[in-house]
Amino acid sequence: MELKPSTSKTEYSKRVYALVRRIPKGRVMTYGLIASHIGPPQGTDIYAYERIGPRWVGYAMRSCPDDVPWHRVVNAEGRISVRPGLGPHLQKSLLEDEGVVFDLAGRIDLDSFGWAPDDTNS
Repeated sequence: MELKPSTSKTEYSKRVYALVRRIPKGRVMTYGLIASHIGPPQGTDIYAYERIGPRWVGYAMRSCPDDVPWHRVVNAEGRISVRPGLGPHLQKSLLEDEGVVFDLAGRIDLDSFGWAPDDTNS
């Protein structure tokens, strides 16, 4: 599925980056939660977006600007998504430096460390 012509990939990515920049230190968001908060591009089928939105967020995050705290985005299981290179190790280190705790299975407790824009404690 591709973004509809009425909304460019660049504009969608900008919405993703704006939200990710708001995630406080020591907190994380999932790809899916980001997708649900920014909503689908204009003209996109809402049901299709519910399935593919997290992937679109992932695509945007692959080429995010340096000022976007990319390391604060994790998958729905509270895990760091696998990718080539040192990225996962660096991401874990950056999160731990901010106080995020991983369990023995490599998961983050999203109830403790998850964040949403409507959180009142952030």
